[in-house]
Amino acid sequence: MQKPISAIALVLALGSNALWACDQPASPTLPKGAEASMDEMVAGQSAVKSFQSALQSYRDCVSVDIESAKAALKEAGNAAEKERLAAEHASAVAAFNKAVEMEEAIAGQFNIEIRAFKAKN
Repeated sequence: MQKPISAIALVLALGSNALWACDQPASPTLPKGAEASMDEMVAGQSAVKSFQSALQSYRDCVSVDIESAKAALKEAGNAAEKERLAAEHASAVAAFNKAVEMEEAIAGQFNIEIRAFKAKN
């Protein structure tokens, strides 16, 4: 009897929208390297670094959701509950992967802007 109760408690703690507890940061606005001043490029670099830090915090939060869903899945009692928890787990993994892709895309775009800035100077 203890396992179903602990699984239910974990599911209630996760809630039906576990990922809502993790706030995905907004992408920074990058300067246009071909038009930007040095100060704007430095501010852009700072914005990218802050974004990367915020994304790391977001991924840490999502990782907790991933592990919680995985643990709850092991204790799930019926097929419907297992299916729902598997979907939550998959959603959390997808959110984590999207955050990695976002970070790579922003860093890549900023590197393009840096090259454009250097080319104009």
